[in-house]
Order: sequence, then structure tokens, then C-alpha cells
Amino acid sequence: MAPTSTAPLLQRENDAASPRASQREKPLTWFGYLPIWSECVPLDAATGSLDWAGVAANVGAGLVIGMREALGGIVSASLIFSTADISEVSRMFPFGIGMMWYSTSLGALWYAIFGRLQYAYGTAQDVIGILQAVMVARIAEQLLLAGEPEKIPATAIAVICLSAVLTGMSSFMLGKLGLGKFALLFPSPVTNGFLGAIGFVILRSSLQTSSGVKFQYFYPVSIADFCRPSSIAQVGLQVATVATIRLGPLLLELVFPGSASAQKIGSVAFQLLPLVLFHVVIYTVGISMDSLTREGWVYPKETSGGLLGHWTAYSVDDVHWPSLAQSVF
Repeated sequence: MAPTSTAPLLQRENDAASPRASQREKPLTWFGYLPIWSECVPLDAATGSLDWAGVAANVGAGLVIGMREALGGIVSASLIFSTADISEVSRMFPFGIGMMWYSTSLGALWYAIFGRLQYAYGTAQDVIGILQAVMVARIAEQLLLAGEPEKIPATAIAVICLSAVLTGMSSFMLGKLGLGKFALLFPSPVTNGFLGAIGFVILRSSLQTSSGVKFQYFYPVSIADFCRPSSIAQVGLQVATVATIRLGPLLLELVFPGSASAQKIGSVAFQLLPLVLFHVVIYTVGISMDSLTREGWVYPKETSGGLLGHWTAYSVDDVHWPSLAQSVF
């Protein structure tokens, strides 16, 4: 998955408009822009000293972004490896999570250091994951019919890698040629419908992943399995997490009206709060991670041997090149 979008972190709006900001010149090298200290550490606009509330907010924002990247990798892997009802593809899900984590973290780290905006981050795009899921499922079906299921994993990884490279090259060329302006020619209803369809797929995938029940269209295949106490508890925790992230900062602002520190730290704190509470509860109750894995509350551990294990898990010799060319081109 190529990190193809950036989003700003916590940055003072008036900082970019200050005289000092206009005088900053980033040294440009062949591999990117060199970082500037004032963009790495927030400074007080009046005194020029460290803004400790901003530092705490930025550190918390870094933790939140790391958590988002982790969740984004899980979502992308779920879209690609869990939507197809093919065992050879589904068994790759733990491997896919690790692959997404490594690829997005390396891209985000590079952009954070050498990007044009040090307070921005790159993340994987779910749209590409949806398209890759379709291509992987199609290739898996073709290889099953051809009697070569052993070639499915390596070919699936090749499809993901090649499509990510082609997507990155296309985005780079469109940006360099200034063709992004033609995106404004798309009618608003078409764009909104496209975004709605993406949201539909992501919501269905999240419900399927949290409940552990396969979905057909937008309905669980087995209503009885979906209504089991364990499935309902996991879906309820998912809804409670979203409610905490959305409503928590608003409640904090009501308790501390006009507090600048509450505004900076509030959203970060409530994004981390559900994860912290979850681990505090299971530690207090004495529930082991192995039992949570068996019940589907946490994902199984990846035992491929780290980054090198991901790199050597599959061989190029096992790729079915005709199917790869037919799917991508």
C-alpha cells in the first residue's frame, strides 16, 4: 500500500503567518527537504521558548498517529485478505497486517523527516485496498480453477506490490504535470457517491472483523452467530470507542471552557483512552492475551520473523506471471 495522502498534525495557525515563518528556507536535497527545528518542536509565538503544552500535544499526537497507522494497516489487510472466501487468501491475514504496518511506517517515517511539511504524515489509502482485494480474489479464483493453489500467496503479494508502485508513479506524474486540477471536473454527486461507497465497504468490513461473522452485502450470513454475546460485546466496544473519540473532547470543553491546554490535549487523550482502558480492564480482571486471541478480541501474533521474514516469506519463483499481468494490465 503506497502512502499517497498527507494530513496535518497539531500546528499553530498563526505560526505559518508569522514573519519568522516566511523567512524559513528548507534545504532541498535530491532525496527531500531537510527538517527545521522550529517545525519539529513547537515554540511560543510571544517568547520564542518551548511551548510545553504544544510539546505534550505533539507527543500525544504522535502516539495517536501511530495507533491510527496500526489500525489502518489492520483495516487494509482486512479489506484485502478477509473479504474473499478463499482459505489460501484468508490465511494470509496475519502476514498482511505486518506487511501493511512495515510499508506504511517506513513511508510515514521518511515523509516526517524529509517531507516538505514536518507536521504532516502519510497514510495508506483504503480505496486502493478495496481495488487490491478485488484483484487478489480474482487471481485466487483463477489459480484454484487452474489447480495451482500453491501459487496464490506469492501472486497475491506481487499484485499488491505492483499495483502500489503503479499507483505511486501515476500520482507522482499527475502531480508533476499539474493534472490534479481536472479532478474539479467531477460532479459533486459523483464524488459524494464514490466516498459513500467507500464508507459502506469500510463499515461492513469493520462489522465483519469485530463480530467475526462473514457478511454478504450489508447483512451477516448468520444472524445467530452475529447475536452471540461475544460478537455483540465486540461490536458494542467498537461503537463505544467511536462515541468516546467523538464526544469526549466536547465534554472536556464543557468542563474546562476556554482552556487552551484542554483543546490541545483533549482530542489526543480521548483517542488513546479506549485503548488504555481496554488493557487496564483485562490486566485487572486477569484475562490472558492468548484467551483473547482465541475468542477473536485481538489478532493472532505474526511469527514470520520480523521485517526480514516478510521479505523472504514468499519467492518470486512462485508467482503466476500470466495471472498477474492479466489482473493488473
